Amino acid sequence: MSKVKGILTLLVCLLCFQQAHAQNDTTKQATADTEKVHKVTVNGYVKYLEQGSFVDNLSDLKLLGLIHNRLNFKYQPDAHFTYRLEVRNRIYYGQEVKDYPGFAGLVAGQDGVLNLSHNWVNHGGVLFNSTIDRASAEYMSGKWDITLGRQRINWGISTVWTPNDIFNTFNYFDFDYEERPGSDAARVQYNINPSSSIDIAVSPGRTNMQNIGAVMYHFNKWDYDFQLFSGVYQKNFTAGAGWAGNIKDAGFKGEVSYFASNKPDSASVAASLSVDYAFKNGIYVMVSGLYNSLGKDSLVNITQLTASTLSAKNMFPFRYTLFAEASYSFSPIFKASLGGMYSLSGNSIIILPTLTYSIANNWMLDLIGQSFYSQQNGNYHALGNSIYLRVKWGF
Repeated sequence: MSKVKGILTLLVCLLCFQQAHAQNDTTKQATADTEKVHKVTVNGYVKYLEQGSFVDNLSDLKLLGLIHNRLNFKYQPDAHFTYRLEVRNRIYYGQEVKDYPGFAGLVAGQDGVLNLSHNWVNHGGVLFNSTIDRASAEYMSGKWDITLGRQRINWGISTVWTPNDIFNTFNYFDFDYEERPGSDAARVQYNINPSSSIDIAVSPGRTNMQNIGAVMYHFNKWDYDFQLFSGVYQKNFTAGAGWAGNIKDAGFKGEVSYFASNKPDSASVAASLSVDYAFKNGIYVMVSGLYNSLGKDSLVNITQLTASTLSAKNMFPFRYTLFAEASYSFSPIFKASLGGMYSLSGNSIIILPTLTYSIANNWMLDLIGQSFYSQQNGNYHALGNSIYLRVKWGF
């Protein structure tokens, strides 16, 4: 409770500071229109997602429907302050809501120090949940950028696996959550010059075991963007590095993170590399690899991947995993991609095809597949298959 009061107190103090700052600026610069104009922005989307799941027999097909609405509110009273409030509203319906154990708790989740998620309805195969995943106040002045509240702290560089993303680790298979999770945190960024900066962030957990705090240094050298960080991750000392640049015309990215507690043999390492290239004929390819020293090299069921909450310290069930994807735009409104994962040590294969079609301005249609296979007794067997049809309207 004391942590909650502390965060609320900081937000109130920032609001009071903004008012004093605005009054002072009005006195000094009465003609500065940018300091006096109040701007409110509202946008978001509505999505309909139909999911069909089965193991290896279509006769066992189970359906799950989702109506997903997002509302993003932004208020900028002047050139220095920005306030954000973003809400997810989701209505799930279907037999899966009844049959899946703990479905309601999984959707509500543990969303931070402040409990900003609520299940309004959970009855008769229908679940209605609302979650505030962004609620922050930001102050910018000169080289300083300070943000308090629920926010996205994106320290990751890569696309599939991001070991440096210690604050907001995301699940790659949760494709319907483009915004990614947020953290209840305080963040201070100082821009030393156009190519280097210092980033300090602290995110208190509901228990001491969940506290996260670190400092990161960004800089550019040899036409590469580098980052170095160190701090505390859930009672573990952590340090890491990342980079992004090019090898000729191919993109080259990498991240590595180290974790260790005061327990013997507690050290672990997570590292990822990726290379991507766009051919002149419109084909885009990406190859990525992950090393996770905590990987157990076994996959009992796909829930370990699709429904579990992954962590920066243990990002994937396997010790070694490869990812490859190729995509091609047949026209400005139609795109197809085929991705796949293969565990060198866990003998598991995941196939990820996607078709995307732009129906009209702000209207998108997606057909997405996820198929999971694991080797048992020398043969590959299906663990689960899912097909998703999604329609999205943005406003």
